[in-house]
Amino acid sequence: MPRYTRIACAVLLTLAPFAASQVRAADTPTDSTIAQVSTSDPAYVWDLENDPSQCISSNPRPNCGKKPQLSGDRGGWMQYTVFLVMLAGVGVIGTVLVRNVIRRDRAIAEQMKSSD
Repeated sequence: MPRYTRIACAVLLTLAPFAASQVRAADTPTDSTIAQVSTSDPAYVWDLENDPSQCISSNPRPNCGKKPQLSGDRGGWMQYTVFLVMLAGVGVIGTVLVRNVIRRDRAIAEQMKSSD
């Protein structure tokens, strides 16, 4: 592994706990994000824009959900970050694989030329 990559990993691992603590502090719900449910009504209140019969299914219709309010919610920035990290990982693996196959093919071609 190149030296600059090791340095970057060390810096990232050193600063990650500080970033995580900032995320937790930002995720603290406020009064405006907490649904107000009366204590006398024990029924759960769905926070939906449309009728619940249209939204609660295996294939919900558009405008049935709500925008993410916390970073860990579905569709929040953390979910997109994980997706991008996974794509980057697959890209790195593919690049290394293609590079090693090309190296192997060149080495075999050199051996074929030297044996002739």
